[in-house]
Amino acid sequence: MAAKITLPLMEDKRPVRNRTRRRHRPLFLLLLIGVTVYGLYAFDLLSAFTSASLSRPSKTVQSSEPTAAAVSDTARYSAPAVASGQLVPLEAHIISKCPDTRDCLRELLLPAMIQVHDKVNFTLTYIGTPTENDGVDCKHGPGECMGNIIELCAHQLYPDPKIWLGFTMCLTKDYQAIPQRELVEDCALEHAVDFDKLNECATRDDGAFGMGMLRESVKRSASVR
Repeated sequence: MAAKITLPLMEDKRPVRNRTRRRHRPLFLLLLIGVTVYGLYAFDLLSAFTSASLSRPSKTVQSSEPTAAAVSDTARYSAPAVASGQLVPLEAHIISKCPDTRDCLRELLLPAMIQVHDKVNFTLTYIGTPTENDGVDCKHGPGECMGNIIELCAHQLYPDPKIWLGFTMCLTKDYQAIPQRELVEDCALEHAVDFDKLNECATRDDGAFGMGMLRESVKRSASVR
């Protein structure tokens, strides 16, 4: 009977000791962590580790520099014409007595020229059909051929696009009236074009000079279609 009494007492004491040890373990761990942190601060080890960690991103910034250099190289070589000072050719093919020409000059070419006039070599060439007798057939008849010649003469006499392009746009605003004298005189006055010189160019050699310019212009337009 004595053995039966002592066994339960021994089993009851073991759980009490285990619970006591488990209860003190968190306190011991907290104390150990506190001592470790204090030691790191005391010997400047924690601050050294922190500064080393913060300095790591600078390596990433330096590694990105070659990429930026590569992008700048690409941008430098992407526009060789502008970088070398050469003018970019810009050409439009039109006919004088046409509403599409008016809209093209007003809505497309003029806004573009305002922005890039110093970077392009802009020319206008005309559309038509050369004939066997050294003439040209124009879509809207002989009046359109004369309008084309007048505009070509303005281009030859006044190479500055601000003058000849402005004069041409002035004519196309009232394209149905081309080549009436009153319209040509008004546009010439508005854009500082000498009407007498313009008339002499268009009628030189009984019109052969102006027709020759128009034939060359028409051939140019046909060659790039």
